[in-house]
Amino acid sequence: MKVRDTYFVKAQTLTDVGTVSIPILKGLKIQHLRVKLGATNGATSNTVGKICGMISKIEVVDGSDVLHSLSFRQEQAVNAFQNYFFPRKELSAGLSVAIFEEAIVNFGMGFKDRHLYLDTSRFSNPQLKITYALTISATAGFATGTGALSVIARIIEDQAPPYAGFVMAKEVDSWATAASGDHTTLLALDYPYLALVVAALKTTVDPRTLITNFKLQRDAGSFIDYDLTSEDLLSDNIAMCGLFEEDFRPLNPGTTFAWLSDLYSKTEAWMGVPGATAKGTITTAVGEAIGGIMTTGETADLQTVKVRGAAPHASFYLPFGDGQTPEDALNPAGLKELKLIKSQAVGAAAGTVVALQIRQ
Repeated sequence: MKVRDTYFVKAQTLTDVGTVSIPILKGLKIQHLRVKLGATNGATSNTVGKICGMISKIEVVDGSDVLHSLSFRQEQAVNAFQNYFFPRKELSAGLSVAIFEEAIVNFGMGFKDRHLYLDTSRFSNPQLKITYALTISATAGFATGTGALSVIARIIEDQAPPYAGFVMAKEVDSWATAASGDHTTLLALDYPYLALVVAALKTTVDPRTLITNFKLQRDAGSFIDYDLTSEDLLSDNIAMCGLFEEDFRPLNPGTTFAWLSDLYSKTEAWMGVPGATAKGTITTAVGEAIGGIMTTGETADLQTVKVRGAAPHASFYLPFGDGQTPEDALNPAGLKELKLIKSQAVGAAAGTVVALQIRQ
C-alpha cells in the first residue's frame, strides 16, 4: 500500500473566533487528518498555557450528513486511548511564545490502521469544519491575530485494501451531572460499536468521584457488556493504555505557578530548574490541577514540568474487545434497546458520551 501526506491547509492565519470550512476533494482514500492549531501567547504571559479547550468542534460533513463530530478535547482523549499517548503538544506560559496542539481525526481504528479509511468518492460534498474561539489576553491568553491552522491528510495513493468502511466518531450525549441518581444514554442501533468514551469533566475533581459506576446493557438486561465501578474501569484503562504524559513550561521568574493539565486521575508531576541557584518543586496535584513553588535567584527558563496520569480530559474508555478489531465490535443488529447507565455522585460536571462506530 502506497500512502502520501499532503497539506489541506498549511499555517493558515485565523481570525480570533470563527469556523474554518475546508473542501475535501472527491476520489480520496483518507486514513486520517492531523489537525494542528497554534497561536502566540500574550505579551506578559499565557497562564492558561494551552489551546485545546478553545476548539469546540471538529467535523467532517457531507451536506447535512455528519461523518465525524468531536471537540478537540474529545479528539485528543480518543487519540490517547487508541494510540496509548497524547498527540503532540508544545505548551508554555511564557510571554510571546508560540504554542500549538495537535489532534488526529482517525477514519481507521487508530493511527496505524490499514483496513478502514474514508473514501470520499462515496459522498457528494465532503468538508472539514473546525470551530474555535481563541482567548485574547496579554496575561491569560493569546495575542490577537496570531492563530494558525494546518491540516495534514494521509492518503492511500495505491493498493488500497478492499473498502470495508470507516470509523465514525461522534458525541451522542451531553448532560450536567447530578449529585445522585443515574443518567441513561440510549444508543442508536445503526452501526457496530468499537468503543465508547465517557467524560465527566469538573475542574480539580477526579472523575471517579463524579461517576461511580458504568453499566451497558442490551434489551432490558438480557446481556450486560459492562457493569464496573469507575475505579475498576480506570484500572482496566491503565492496564490497556498505561499512564499518559504531558509537558508544560511555566512562566519564569516567579515564586509560584498553577496550571490545569489534561490528566484528571492518578496525577503526579515533577520539575527542575537549570540554573545554579534557583530551585523549584511541585506542591500539589489535585485532579488535573498542578501547583508549584520556586525561588527567583535565576532568570533562566524553567525546565519542563512533566505530568503523568490517567483519565485524559476526564474520560473513561469502554472498548469492545481491544476497541481496534472489527470482529470484536458490538453489532446492534436485531437488538431492541442498547443503553449506557452512569451512576452519579457529584453535580455540575460536564458529562459527554462519544461513540466510535464502523460505518460502511
